[in-house]
Amino acid sequence: MGRTMHSCTRQSVVRKSYVSRIVSGVVFGTCALLLCNLEPAMAHVSFTNAGTFNGTDLNFSNALSQYKAFGWVDGTDADLGDSHQVGGLSARWYRFTLNQPGLVDISLIQGTAGLDPAFTLYRGAFLNGAHDDSTIDQLNPVDPITFLPIQSVTDADPSGQYLKHSGYRDTVNNTYEGQFDAFGSWSMGNAADLPSGVEYVLAVSGTSDSDPSRGLTWGGNGNHDTAVGTGESLLQYFLPAGTYSIAAGGEGCNDASAACRGPFHSATFSLHAQPVPLPAAFWLMGSALGSLGLVARRRKRTSC
Repeated sequence: MGRTMHSCTRQSVVRKSYVSRIVSGVVFGTCALLLCNLEPAMAHVSFTNAGTFNGTDLNFSNALSQYKAFGWVDGTDADLGDSHQVGGLSARWYRFTLNQPGLVDISLIQGTAGLDPAFTLYRGAFLNGAHDDSTIDQLNPVDPITFLPIQSVTDADPSGQYLKHSGYRDTVNNTYEGQFDAFGSWSMGNAADLPSGVEYVLAVSGTSDSDPSRGLTWGGNGNHDTAVGTGESLLQYFLPAGTYSIAAGGEGCNDASAACRGPFHSATFSLHAQPVPLPAAFWLMGSALGSLGLVARRRKRTSC
């Protein structure tokens, strides 16, 4: 009887151990699967840090391969662009911080022919892991019952006008390829359901767009260059203190053909930030004010 009870107890322990291993395996496998699913999202927008400007000259240069000739220009049309084609694993997103106002030089020069470089400067930067079509900021949301398009709450325009490149998306009447807007402010969520956005400052490109009703033009301030050693540059551009990000890519072609989507290209991104020079008049005014203060102090001592 004792032996039987001992045997049953042992079998019970073995059974529990076996079940425990199965449960652990399922939990581990599920976690691994979830992590695998999260990894691509975490890589959708990954920034290369171009440095921090603290008042002394900041110089940054980075040569990378696998730029895409259509990645940037895809974000200039009505259905916007896939952010993966600009950044993603190739990380063609840059960010930098100015702790005080400065003059910046930014350039993107192609190392292989055919890229036709272009870039957009934004104020701000996305949170880590931001990506197109997140739970909190769906790309093309639909009603769960009727499956008809509904308005994205995150990207809803309070005015209801949905003007071009205004930072809002009309998801009821439009189907979007991505959320990347090369000529406007835009937002994305991340895996933690936290939304973040960037504010459009300037695009340097040969491609342009316009809205005559608002008197606005975007891009078109550069050239279409496809030869090695050519590209786009923004020189001596004043920026207030803050964090900035740059989407860099190509505008060589904008269609769905395999020829357009390959091959990859190399290019060098460069950033130079320097202090804003104070005009000579400022120093003369400062010197004059200092002299007046000195005279006033001397008169006060004399009267005493």
